[in-house]
Amino acid sequence: MIKVGLVGEDPNDTSSIKNLLDQRYKGKVQFKELAKNSTGANLDSLGKFKRVLKKKFDDSGCAFIVYIRDLDELESHKVKLTERFKWFRELDDHVESKGLLMLNIWELEALILGDIDTFNKIYSINYKTGNPMFVRDPKKILMGATAKMRKQFEEAHCPEIFKQLNIDKVEKNCSCFKKFITEFNEKLH
Repeated sequence: MIKVGLVGEDPNDTSSIKNLLDQRYKGKVQFKELAKNSTGANLDSLGKFKRVLKKKFDDSGCAFIVYIRDLDELESHKVKLTERFKWFRELDDHVESKGLLMLNIWELEALILGDIDTFNKIYSINYKTGNPMFVRDPKKILMGATAKMRKQFEEAHCPEIFKQLNIDKVEKNCSCFKKFITEFNEKLH
């Protein structure tokens, strides 16, 4: 079994992606959260974070790292894209280029929109959406869709929601996730 490290902007993000990927890779890949207490602000302070991550990666026995980041914009925003790729390269160079960037278009919650039927079932709503890759601020959209419901969406729900999402639907409907899965499979072989 291959070990793969996970680094994300928030513990909910890494848990959510672990839960989603476990649907397909459980028994083949063991995911290990490498920076459990990191947040977006910590990740952007590369100096200290590089040293901490290098030590955790060296001690983990992981073959490579998946870096989970939000673009916080649509894919057409080239300045943000350049900024995120620069961040990834600087960090990844420090761990011998063994990383893979999972760049979520706008934010992680866009992947929930990729399987909106599961979200609707969980919250007993009937929300309709278009292409998740063109939705600005999907977290706010999901909160708004459940605002009048007894159970309202919160970020803390994401790990449980991601356990229930259909990974095939998310891959089909979210081009950023599909690209990531292709690169992830290549890294495994």
